[in-house]
Amino acid sequence: MTALTLKSYQQSALDALATYARAARIQGPAAAFAQHAGRAYNADAFGPDVPCVCLRIPTGGGKTVLAAHAVPLLATEWRGTDAPVAVWLVPSDTIRTQTLKALQTSGHPYREALEAVYGLGLRVCSLDDVAQVPAPQWGRQAVVIVVATIQSFRIDDAGQRNVYSFTEAFEPHFKYALAQGKGAEGGRDLACLHALPDAVVTPEDVAQDPTGILAGFVGQPRWSLANWLALHRPIVIVDEAHNTKTDKSFTALQRLNPSCILELTATPIEARTNVLYHVSAQELAAENMIKLPIVLAEHPEGWPAAVFGAVQTQRKLEAEALKDEAEGHGYVRPIVLFQAQNVGDEMPPEKLRSYLINELKLPEAQVVVATGTTRGLEDLDLAARDCPVRFIITVQALREGWDCPFAYVLCSLQKLTSATAVEQLLGRVLRMPYAQRRGREALNRAYAHVCAAEFSAAAHALADRLIHHMGFEALDVASMIAQPATLPLFGGDDLESNVPPALVHQALIATNFEALQATPELLALPGVQVKTIAGAQQVVVAGHIGADTEALMLAQVRGPKKQEQLREQVAQHNALVAAQLAPAARGVPFAPLPTLAYREDAQAPLWPLEREAVLEAVELDLLTPQAVQLPGFHVAQESDVFEISLSAEARVTLRRTDVDQMAMDYGSSSISADDLVRWLDQSLFKQLHELTQSQRRAYLAAVVNDQLHRCGVPLVVLAQARFQLAQSITTHFGDLRDAAAKQQFRQLVLQAGSQGAWLVEPDWAHPHVFEPGRYPAPVLSRYAGRYQFGKHYFPVLADLKDGGEEFVCAQLLDRHPQVKHWVRNLDTAPCGFGLPTSRGRFYADFVAELVDGRVALLEYKGAHLQNDPYEIEKSQVGALWAQTSGGRAVFGWLTKQQDGKTLAQQLDAVLA
Repeated sequence: MTALTLKSYQQSALDALATYARAARIQGPAAAFAQHAGRAYNADAFGPDVPCVCLRIPTGGGKTVLAAHAVPLLATEWRGTDAPVAVWLVPSDTIRTQTLKALQTSGHPYREALEAVYGLGLRVCSLDDVAQVPAPQWGRQAVVIVVATIQSFRIDDAGQRNVYSFTEAFEPHFKYALAQGKGAEGGRDLACLHALPDAVVTPEDVAQDPTGILAGFVGQPRWSLANWLALHRPIVIVDEAHNTKTDKSFTALQRLNPSCILELTATPIEARTNVLYHVSAQELAAENMIKLPIVLAEHPEGWPAAVFGAVQTQRKLEAEALKDEAEGHGYVRPIVLFQAQNVGDEMPPEKLRSYLINELKLPEAQVVVATGTTRGLEDLDLAARDCPVRFIITVQALREGWDCPFAYVLCSLQKLTSATAVEQLLGRVLRMPYAQRRGREALNRAYAHVCAAEFSAAAHALADRLIHHMGFEALDVASMIAQPATLPLFGGDDLESNVPPALVHQALIATNFEALQATPELLALPGVQVKTIAGAQQVVVAGHIGADTEALMLAQVRGPKKQEQLREQVAQHNALVAAQLAPAARGVPFAPLPTLAYREDAQAPLWPLEREAVLEAVELDLLTPQAVQLPGFHVAQESDVFEISLSAEARVTLRRTDVDQMAMDYGSSSISADDLVRWLDQSLFKQLHELTQSQRRAYLAAVVNDQLHRCGVPLVVLAQARFQLAQSITTHFGDLRDAAAKQQFRQLVLQAGSQGAWLVEPDWAHPHVFEPGRYPAPVLSRYAGRYQFGKHYFPVLADLKDGGEEFVCAQLLDRHPQVKHWVRNLDTAPCGFGLPTSRGRFYADFVAELVDGRVALLEYKGAHLQNDPYEIEKSQVGALWAQTSGGRAVFGWLTKQQDGKTLAQQLDAVLA
């Protein structure tokens, strides 16, 4: 099994978690969350000192691999330990078995994420095996990850669970803890257990104990599995965390005495969840995790038409798959998931199977039934080339954890509004096989055939499922659903073309509002009419709903809850309309943007201009006093407490303890400087990857020696502060590298024509292209204002507040007659357009295609940044990009006022 490379959004989520954890150690969990998320922290049942945050990942986003990477991250950044204890809680026993197997299987990506950090010290076990890990290894020689269900700890009476029972198997563990001093000084460490729910032996326990063992333990912590875990203050991972927002679950988590809690879910309960990072559907699609859009075909004539349509779609997709494989893109066998009706209804599973075989003449081997009583998928490898299955029939939820890598088509014979399991089937249809984009465009989409009267009704029902049950946002869903006639495979017989055609004109999205009365004032508004739906007259609105129309609609609804529901319905409607009108959704291409490249001389080949190329020409002397000394890192010790300063503002207070020993020297009372250097080398080899191991070791040894002798920090204190030391080294090395790269970048790139400088030119052969459906704007930073931008290329805008100077700039750009369409540029590759700098890449705020075919790069800067050296470098790179384009590109550095010109006048001058 090959190693799994993290997707960009997964790395961004982990980066956000790391940043938060570092800040939480300095500021506290609540203040750090407020600073990073921009809203108040909900302490819930765990108080302000225990971080409890959530990564919101939609269906298909890979929550489990994120959890595997999060354990060592939280151990380092929050706990400051090399040997953490983690309790990994999942929603069901089926998922527990699968997760446990994956984490115990050598070579599995989940285990590899942990082994890369902890090596042979990693121990993954179930609750039944916890006692088998010897007591001396906990917190020192072993990294213990316990995989369990939340139900194992969630119960009213703790005596009904073995995890809380006084257990002889844990007698040696607690005796060892007492012998090592974890009960000394008045039971300082064991005292933490006294404050936990159901942790202490009570007189009632003694009365019910037939063995008499508990008689001498009244008022003392039980020797139980739960208490043993709680003694080590585990990192707690909670999968599907929306299921744990109950008092029973809170009590269960409190019993574990967590040091921190990381929740993972697609659908958090917003009022009770601290969402730290929210991944969008567009981010998943940009990383080829899901198929988009969902091609939705409605069949008002009934289930036979839906079934026939699904079979035809499968046949066309399989023909495309054969061509795709012939073109070198690997094997795929598209599969239809049928959601049949319940037994007793017109078309239950077995009857549907008979219909497919006898009426539509499908081979029997291609059709299987998978329900609670019929297990047609047992022992089948659906991904195998010799597997004949192409059609799977179910009713409710399929077996948990069941995988269908080739699912492409959902055909639901139930109503989408009432089908309780459609989101599970849809989730499987959305997943992209092997998380790799296919060569044939038809295979990059999901397909749904439903029994519905009209497209807008089916689209809204499907949108509700995606939003409320699968974790997607209304703005995402708006661009996730398309009509069959707008896309190849349905729009005609020409499947040979592998280029997506321009989308045909679509009828405006129309929404029926059941709560509204057809008043004359409402019917006088554009787009509002009355239609008979299901035998009753209802108000239907087509096109964008403006503020005045919404206000008139709200005036008919009584009560804040119903008004909020109406607002949500209007917002979803407007999102669907906006997505339909966006140039990207209509298939309009965006002009390619040239990247920058360089030659070392006129005859040399052309190479991409990247910071890494500049760094190859940089030589750092890491043994100078300037390189060895760590500015800002300072240790002040007072008795049993010492304070570590990482900068003038950031300080961490630690208490001296022998719990967390060095990773290479567990259990030893003596730590040498070489041990510390080895630990730093193992911890920082990724951060200092540009150095050879001998260079790293020499540099790290010099840093440690400087701290020991010049600064006078005792070795044991420096070892205890090793995580903060590693962080300071990383920061300082980055500063040294940036300073050297800045000088080299100026000499090689910006000083064109000088001796030794590179020849910089645009590379039109390898341009950046904005692709429809590949705009992974993070959810929490999206524009959500009422102003409608008519020329933005994508349906959503990234990182734009409703108001402020950049908002005004965006409005002027949107209204400018020279602008055909524009993009609020993303600050990440490969979906954003960036230019190289000495620090990495510079992503200008706005990219525009002009009506005359030129492309424009525009950066807006506040007055306080105009004289910043790095900002000046970025403006020079932008100017160089435009100067070398031969008049095909322009660059604008915009401010509120510049040389007496207003922002609008500056924009006119740039785009002229």
